[in-house]
Amino acid sequence: MKFRFCGDADCPDWLLMQINTLSSLDPDAFEEICTLIVKNLQGEELDYARLKERRKSANLDMSALKACTAGIAYIFRSGISYSVPSRELGAELEQLGLEPHLSSTFVKVYSEHFEALRKSAMDGMLTLPRPTQISAVRHSGGLRLDMTLNGSTLAEPNKKVAVTMSTEQAALLLQDLKHVSNKMDALMGN
Repeated sequence: MKFRFCGDADCPDWLLMQINTLSSLDPDAFEEICTLIVKNLQGEELDYARLKERRKSANLDMSALKACTAGIAYIFRSGISYSVPSRELGAELEQLGLEPHLSSTFVKVYSEHFEALRKSAMDGMLTLPRPTQISAVRHSGGLRLDMTLNGSTLAEPNKKVAVTMSTEQAALLLQDLKHVSNKMDALMGN
């Protein structure tokens, strides 16, 4: 069976096992664990003390708690990644065997934090360094571009990069960039 929150693929076996374990939790413990995980996905430190308290009240050993935490985090991340509407996600979780009252609890937390989770996911995406200064100099063999790049993925900030290309390469690059720009405009309806 295919599930939208799994990218229209089968649900991983390990997650099926965790859903079975999650179904044994009481709704209050489940909601608190979900809320702690949402906060963690938004960049806050995971509150291990509260997780341990819930572990004891739910009669889970530490490895089961870690697995449940990983499962819940996976569902949140995947739901956000694939922009799954909350009702659809709840229905899919019930199909996988999560108790209906827990599914509705999950959906409640998911919908309350959807936009914040989406923003956190977008902020955490890999972003390429952007040029801040560009200068082009023609020389006898072609063109030399000097750029200063800034970005969080660089080992050093304000990295200077030089690119040298022949006149033919510069013409091909310009042609390709115009072609890509036209395709993007067509996709955007401009």
